[in-house]
Amino acid sequence: MASYSPASSVSNDSSFYTAVDSHYGSKSTTASSPVYENASPYDDARPLPSELRDHCHIFLDEKLYGAGVSLLSSILAAGTSRRSPALSKPISVPPASHIALLNTLILHPQYTTRASKEEHRELPAQALNYLKSLLSTVGPLNADFKAATRFSQQSWSRRRQRHSTEDTDTDADMVADQLECSLANSGSLWSRAQDFWMVLGWAFNCSVLYPKRWKYWKPWLEFMLDLMERDWEERERQDLEICDTTSGSDDVQTRFRQESIISTYMDQDGPGRKCILKAVFAHGDKISMSAFKEVFSDELKGPKRESKKRKHESLDLENGKFGDYFDDEDAISSGGSQPPTPQKPRQSRKAETLGVSQPGLVESIYLRLRVFKLLSLATHSLGTAKELERLYDDTAKLLKVQPLPFFSLFVASRESPLVLASEITLTKLLFLFLLPQSHKNPGKVDPDGELEGALTTIMLEKCFIIHPANNVSVEDNAKLSLVVEKALQLLWLADEIVYSKTFAAAVEAGVQARDSKVKNKRASKKVKLDADDLMAEKVLDNSAARIRLLVSAMTDTED
Repeated sequence: MASYSPASSVSNDSSFYTAVDSHYGSKSTTASSPVYENASPYDDARPLPSELRDHCHIFLDEKLYGAGVSLLSSILAAGTSRRSPALSKPISVPPASHIALLNTLILHPQYTTRASKEEHRELPAQALNYLKSLLSTVGPLNADFKAATRFSQQSWSRRRQRHSTEDTDTDADMVADQLECSLANSGSLWSRAQDFWMVLGWAFNCSVLYPKRWKYWKPWLEFMLDLMERDWEERERQDLEICDTTSGSDDVQTRFRQESIISTYMDQDGPGRKCILKAVFAHGDKISMSAFKEVFSDELKGPKRESKKRKHESLDLENGKFGDYFDDEDAISSGGSQPPTPQKPRQSRKAETLGVSQPGLVESIYLRLRVFKLLSLATHSLGTAKELERLYDDTAKLLKVQPLPFFSLFVASRESPLVLASEITLTKLLFLFLLPQSHKNPGKVDPDGELEGALTTIMLEKCFIIHPANNVSVEDNAKLSLVVEKALQLLWLADEIVYSKTFAAAVEAGVQARDSKVKNKRASKKVKLDADDLMAEKVLDNSAARIRLLVSAMTDTED
């Protein structure tokens, strides 16, 4: 490994993450500092009055879920309609156990893919809309979403146990308001799964292999990411309030962020960093399917079909009722169909290649990036510089070995939620893992830029863009071309590119070097390319064309 620090662009950045993120249009590789107000953006909250709470409790315990969700929605709507400052009152929120059950209703097969009644099919959307409204109105802390989204099998690390007073307080409340129905206990999402990362990995498997399940997992994941992001932002605001009110102290406070939902999920004893990242990259291959299995029992089965078999009719000759005597024998012998049995996904190499081109994978990429951003954020704020470096290092290593369609979507994502510093760090690491060891160390070419963790034109020209991949694989050369393309786009959109004829020549030399390496392999061994190699060759050619087009557009910036 080269001597430069792969995570330096992040570890040196004191404002790595902001509530309003720095996007591609930023003129700097450093995220801008946010402006925090002392006042919370959310309404005050109070527990449901005992009578209303008991009504909701009965509805949910008796499995009258639709009535329970409707009552909760009405209570929330009544509270938000009184927005006059003079008449403002805290908004009533349900117990955490009720919120936990609603999360299960959003996903459970009985009310989603196996639902046969119309009111059952409408329930997940109603529950999700209520939770979204509750989150946007009173916020993650006032509604105690952390207690509601705790997995029952979670075990805490020693670091978490030092900051567990918040969990201890909510545990007693959860026991007092515990529901008795099965979906709030052994059948709940929070009991069926070991932790959030097992759920995440399975959901991302569904994005590729099981679109009918992904239809429900996707909106729930979007909600959970909204929740974790808002939870972090609100706790960060509280930490900064402490800094503002503590005179003479320059220490950065993280007490509240240590209790955040994302920190809780990361600090469990079970999953390590690599297991968490495997969940982020799960895409329905053999390894992912072995590691992340279905959450609910028989989750992949469809709804029961109505039986076509007629009931036996009575025989009444005097009134002309002849029962079943004149029915066609074949017709009455046809029984009702059984629920379809889920087919095991084909795991051949061809099937995997086709699988990662599913529309669900495209939809999942932005969510995967949001998860990685949260991981980066929590590690940067609560961990050490070494932990942050390992996170980025492991992420780039895993990304490098992903199938080319997955790699392409991840690297070339235009609507990335990542701050520019994160994208630059990942891009430089991918160069490190794809280039030959003989490539120049950017620290020797541009010491100041490398010290700042930057990506500069001179680094690209002298170190990165002039080489083919470190092997003759068509796929790896295509991946390297995509990384070159990404690096050019990052500098171009940040207005940091310095065009010159030598730079253009280096770009062209790299394009030809990658093309020659692939063609020389094919010519020397007379190897017939398989379908994957043909696809990779097409990706390489298309990327080369886009690189040349981008460089031609840069000529206008030449001095």
